[in-house]
Amino acid sequence: MEKMKAVVFYGPRDMRFEEVERPVPKEGEVCIKVKYASICGSDIEEYKIGSDRALPPLIFGHEFSGEIVEVGQGVSKERIGQRVSVNPILYCGKCFYCKKGLINLCNNRRSVGRTLGVEKKRCDGGFAEYVCVPEFSVVPLKEGVTFEEGALLEPLAVCYCAAKAVSFEKGENVLVIGSGPIGLMIIQFLKIFGSGKIVATDIMDFRLDAAKACGAHEVVNVKSESIEKAIEYTGGIGYDRVIVTAGAPGVINDSIKLVRNGGSIILVSLIREEVSINPVSIVGRQLTVYGSYMFTTEMQDVMDYLADKRLDVRNIITSTYNLSETPEVFKDLASGNSKDIKVLLKID
Repeated sequence: MEKMKAVVFYGPRDMRFEEVERPVPKEGEVCIKVKYASICGSDIEEYKIGSDRALPPLIFGHEFSGEIVEVGQGVSKERIGQRVSVNPILYCGKCFYCKKGLINLCNNRRSVGRTLGVEKKRCDGGFAEYVCVPEFSVVPLKEGVTFEEGALLEPLAVCYCAAKAVSFEKGENVLVIGSGPIGLMIIQFLKIFGSGKIVATDIMDFRLDAAKACGAHEVVNVKSESIEKAIEYTGGIGYDRVIVTAGAPGVINDSIKLVRNGGSIILVSLIREEVSINPVSIVGRQLTVYGSYMFTTEMQDVMDYLADKRLDVRNIITSTYNLSETPEVFKDLASGNSKDIKVLLKID
């Protein structure tokens, strides 16, 4: 059996660069030679604590791009040579939600780079030289879209959906809680969509600097100032919408305080703890609380923004490392001391 280089997760804080068997495409699958893979915040969380979403041994990587080099039975050989990204949502296509086009809510779905799904089957991802995926998950890259940009199509689609959720209207004042990669990409889309005042929060000054570069008008460091300072930028009224990308449980109640009466709260981050809220605050103020999870077909929409140069991800990508460096990169990112925002892995 032919071998390849890959980075394998063996449990919390145990990630190894090693040789593994190269996958062979099954019927209906394609084999992709990975060019670039992006590290997601959820990858870092799974690395730190683990969960049933990432049962080891597992190859992470659900944000990546590459070139199709082999196809399985039933797939046209004309696919070989295509530059592609991948939609990591491996939906069943048969259930109630899939028939409605809501593939992100499919109860039978699996996910590339995770053990998500009813059967918890291993589904290796793009932190490897090669990866096999179903043909239906392939998203061909348009001319002018680079492999580096292609590796960010997945998180960009997540952010696109979050930014336009709940009938976005031009001129809305928006607070983005959390200026990590997801928050920064959301800010770029808000600017493109014609948002009014955009205010961003975080605990790291370098991230807030990036938020300004992406289009935020004002920023608040909630480590040195109260988050409630942000309401001053609305004249005390509150925000038309508050988008939550930070993972601290307290931000849920913060968002309720800072949204205006009749406004919307969009939850993007996967907060893993129970939170106590007072429902009267929601009902009595007629608030909308919306969970924005993944996307459906929006990778294609994002592709247009990249191809037309309306979207620039260069100020979000802060470092590029070789695949062999991945275990050390994860140690650094998990330490809390890294000043990287979005990291790419180059797969030679």
